[in-house]
Amino acid sequence: MLTDKDVLEYVQQVQAQKGDGEERVPGVSTALGKFLTERCGSVANFMSGRVRQAQSDSALDGFARLKKIRRALAALDRGGWERSYHQRLFHEHFMNAIVRVLFKTDSPGAFQRAYPRLLEVNEWKETYQECLISTPRRFGKTISVCLFVAALLYSAPNVEISIYSTCKRISQKLLRNCLKFLSVIFEVLREKPLEFARKSMDEVEIIGGETSHDYRKLNSYPSKVRRALVHECTRA
Repeated sequence: MLTDKDVLEYVQQVQAQKGDGEERVPGVSTALGKFLTERCGSVANFMSGRVRQAQSDSALDGFARLKKIRRALAALDRGGWERSYHQRLFHEHFMNAIVRVLFKTDSPGAFQRAYPRLLEVNEWKETYQECLISTPRRFGKTISVCLFVAALLYSAPNVEISIYSTCKRISQKLLRNCLKFLSVIFEVLREKPLEFARKSMDEVEIIGGETSHDYRKLNSYPSKVRRALVHECTRA
């Protein structure tokens, strides 16, 4: 798998032989050219150090997006879906787990530079990339997930979220709840709702507003846990 370091070293070697230009540099494969174009807009942009225009279009950073999530959750509280004490705890841990996602469209190294301040501002000891919630029934886990997914869709550019449920009926209901809560956020904040690029019974794609390439996806699928039974046969 290509890494930024590998690509940079290779392009620097090619650049030493030929100056910057919009035309394709000889020796750059189709896969490498596609990788550079997705990251920087073009091969020439990468070689000259210019940041992809899609990234520079956004005036927000990870800290601003984290504030948007908290603002969206507060809007849901005011919109008739006030969260319980435990649901607020769930959401705080969710934010800790997904905070890297909020920085993924920022400049390279933005999250690492912001990490000490993130811990200080949010009073976190560290960040995790996983979060497991295990409680008895009627603690609001399902609604908590829907509320948070709606807030994340509202706040994070180019995000893709997948939810897996025990059956198709529940997965479709979760998707409807997420979209309902998203509409509540826009209604309470008095903002224009985002438009759908695609919508089906288990998938939606929303056109975000940060950049021209901001598409946010939500998938809600049924899943089935199967346990395999292994029988040992022994001979007398």
